[in-house]
Order: sequence, then C-alpha cells, then structure tokens
Amino acid sequence: MTATAAGPAPLLALNFGFARARVLGTALELGLFTELARAPRPARRLADDLDCDGEGLRRLLAALAELGLVEGDDDTGRRPTALAAAHLVEDAPGWLGGHFAEVLDQWDAWAALTDVVRGGRRPSAAPRRGSRPGFFGGAFPVTVHAACAVVDAVGPRPAGRVLDLVAGGGEWGIALAAADPDAVVVAHDDEELLPGVRARAERFGVASRFIFRAARDGRSAAFADASFDTVVLAHAARFAGHDATVRLVGEAARLLRTGGTLLVADVMRPEPGGDPLHRPMLDLSLFVNTAEGGLPRAATLRALMKEAGVTPGETVARGILTTLTGEKQERQ
Repeated sequence: MTATAAGPAPLLALNFGFARARVLGTALELGLFTELARAPRPARRLADDLDCDGEGLRRLLAALAELGLVEGDDDTGRRPTALAAAHLVEDAPGWLGGHFAEVLDQWDAWAALTDVVRGGRRPSAAPRRGSRPGFFGGAFPVTVHAACAVVDAVGPRPAGRVLDLVAGGGEWGIALAAADPDAVVVAHDDEELLPGVRARAERFGVASRFIFRAARDGRSAAFADASFDTVVLAHAARFAGHDATVRLVGEAARLLRTGGTLLVADVMRPEPGGDPLHRPMLDLSLFVNTAEGGLPRAATLRALMKEAGVTPGETVARGILTTLTGEKQERQ
C-alpha cells in the first residue's frame, strides 16, 4: 500500500450506515427525545421512565450523543440537542419523526436489494397514499418552505380558485393561500390525509379558505371542466409511474380554465452535468419500494403538458425540487 493511497474510513462509515439509521429509529420508537424534552434526566432515571434496560439505554444514549442528537451527562441531565429538539420531539413545529418512521419501514425491502437488482423484482402494487401519511404529511416542515419559495418566485398571483390535485401534506395549497388572500383552495387526496392538511392549514391561518374533497378509489372527485384558475400536481409523478402521470397531467389540464396556471412540482432527474443532489438514491428507492415509480424527466413532463394543451413556461429549482409552470391554451 502506498503512502498516498486513500484510507478506507469513508467505506467503513458507509458500511455502518444502517446501524446509525437503526439507532435513530429505536430512539424514536421509544419516544426518547420527547421524554427528554419534557425534563432532562440522567440515564438511569430515563431507563426507569421508559421501562428499558439500564445498560442498553446508556449505550444507546452514547451513540445518540456521537450522532449529535443528545447532549449533557448524568450530572446535568441528558437532553436533546437543538437539532433533535427541532425535528425529533413530538408536537414540535418541525417534527419529522413520522416521516423517518415511514422511511425505516422500508428496512426489509432494502434488505432484498441484491435480489431486486438481479431480477428486477418490484412490488406488485403501490400502497394507497392514505396508508403512508408520513411520506406525504410527515415531511411538511421541509416541503412547505420549498413551496413558499416557488410561489414567491413565480406565483401565480392572483391564484384564484386553486385545486391541489394530490394535496399530500397540503404545503402547496397553504403556500398559495398565504400569498393570495383571495385564493380559495380545494385540497384533494385520499381521505386519510385530509385531516392533516386541515390541521396544517389551521396552523397557518388559512383553513377558512380551504375546501376538502376526498379522492374516490384513488381517482379524482368529479370536478367540472375548466373549473379552476390554478391546478397543482406535486410529488405524484415519481410515485405514480409514466402511465398514471399521463392521466394525472391530462386531468389537471381538463380542470384548468383557459389561461389558467398548472404547477407540476417533483423531484426530477438531474440535467446532464448537473449536481445529482441525492437523486440517484431516491430513484433507486422508488425502484425498490414502488410498483412503477421513478424520478421523471423534466423534458418528459413538459411534453405531457404540451400534449394536454398546456404551454410550458418558467422552470424553478429549489434544492432537489423542480417546479414546471404552464398556461392552459384555448382549444382550437
């Protein structure tokens, strides 16, 4: 081995990454961060309060301290760090524990990755959106900032009557309602997701301008043609696959009035030479965990918009999120 050869430390850390994820998951399952946020305490007392083995919990706390999630000692009391307090304590505005729990539920699916890659074996059917609230609502503290930034940059203003076609966490309807005091938003998605959207809209003070409509059998409710000024299709294409995305874009275009605005927001494949920003791992995750999902190409989505009678306009990128805008054209 030469003196200039790179050491294996990055590989060793990568190979042990699964254990770090399990440490976080166990702490969340125990409610550890929420308990310590209520009152810092020494490890032995926390073990009693959580009904845990004292030695096991001591070692778990040491691992969490190494990960930057717990601080203090048995004299001053163990407590969450600022990062953990912001995102890992239940009822905190930035709570992401539900989302992390959904991701950790993929544990067994990822364990079969070698077989999936060898044989191309994917799940036979995608789970209903309503059965995965952590994916769509759990990430709201992150996604709402991106939605607000895009709305601030491109509008539309006025937004008018808005349809959030697959509302998920509700961030897009909330962002549009917050930017336009005259906007009225119809939040549409699986029935199980809508109470969460309502609660978030209430927190932002815009719930009085929201209407909640449940999807039926995974399809959109019966809305009249050209009945909306703005339609949002967010975080759907990468889970749905190509054929379902064709249908969703066509449905969005049908519901838009002439001159109305379509917003298509998703994590999309990076442009050639662009920064991948974790997208390859997300694309692989979709292959492992969904029946037909995968990161869409912006060019493909623009083509679908054109076919549906929507002229693509500005493209806005915020982190890994790309938003395509378009204007509904008058039928010839």
